[in-house]
Amino acid sequence: MDFMKSKTKNVKIPTEVKEGIFITVTYIHSICKTSAYDQLRLDQERKKELLRIFPKLDKNTLVEWKETKYDSCGEKENTSDKFHGFAIHYRPKPSEETWKKEKDILFGKKPERSVESRSESCVAESGTSPQFQKDEIVSKVLERKKEWDGAIVGDLTGSMFPYTQQLFLYFKLQTLKKIEKFFVFFNDGDNTPDGKKVVGKTGGIYFQKLKVYEELEKLAKATISGGYGGDGPENDIEALIKAQEVCPDCKELILIADNFSTMRDYSLMGKIQKPVRVVLCGSYAGINTEYLDLARNTKGSVHTIEEDLENLMELNEGQTIELNKKKYVLEKGRFKPIRSI
Repeated sequence: MDFMKSKTKNVKIPTEVKEGIFITVTYIHSICKTSAYDQLRLDQERKKELLRIFPKLDKNTLVEWKETKYDSCGEKENTSDKFHGFAIHYRPKPSEETWKKEKDILFGKKPERSVESRSESCVAESGTSPQFQKDEIVSKVLERKKEWDGAIVGDLTGSMFPYTQQLFLYFKLQTLKKIEKFFVFFNDGDNTPDGKKVVGKTGGIYFQKLKVYEELEKLAKATISGGYGGDGPENDIEALIKAQEVCPDCKELILIADNFSTMRDYSLMGKIQKPVRVVLCGSYAGINTEYLDLARNTKGSVHTIEEDLENLMELNEGQTIELNKKKYVLEKGRFKPIRSI
């Protein structure tokens, strides 16, 4: 976008961007007090143009919106070389190419201590890339909740690559102790074509009671080699049902979930008879309310990198909760985000 203009300049959006999951949208613009123009109106027109190109953004409550201002600018000549518009930080749709690269990283060398999001970046009209977001939620929450006694259920689809690294690292550091835990990993169907996935029978679920780290890595490798997920929805509930079958003595189920993915089998939630502790990966800007529903319906809890949300079953219709500075209301038994005006 040009200075003081709201229309884009023949932007061609790559397919990878259209199919990606948007993480952050940053509005980059100038503030020029000496110029006679309506800043608020310009901002509104620019956002309208963005939503024309990406209409799904309007109702996306999981995207983090940021703003970058040029602190000083005089006349147009001084701002013509500056980028104005929206920088979009997105996570590409998993593909066979990225799947192979991630397998090489996971099993070809030791997991990194500092894990960065595998999200990539796209700027609508510029090549500038925002910094990757670091999110060490898996190790942080597991360290914080050492009292948990249950099976670990992990989403190992392509979108969860950085969190799989964390899981490896956390349990590798526990090698002086025996793990003695049930692990259930899922990949949403073992590369079954998206159109042929059946709710409750999607498959791609691998499980074992593990004693040492090497067994964990072997189980994860089998899961990841089986497939990378494909479309957005995942078979979380199917994996949780399997976990309670193979570990009837487990007091709870610990789900390492992708905040940006919905649950393909949400309707089967009533079959889970154990509390689910949801470790929610990627909850930068908002919470996927399906996981709040899951925690409430199973008398479980939701955990982000800094907060623990428990006792959800005590909420009554119309009551609200706050998590990560966002509010959610319980309506007709389901949580809904309260959007800021």
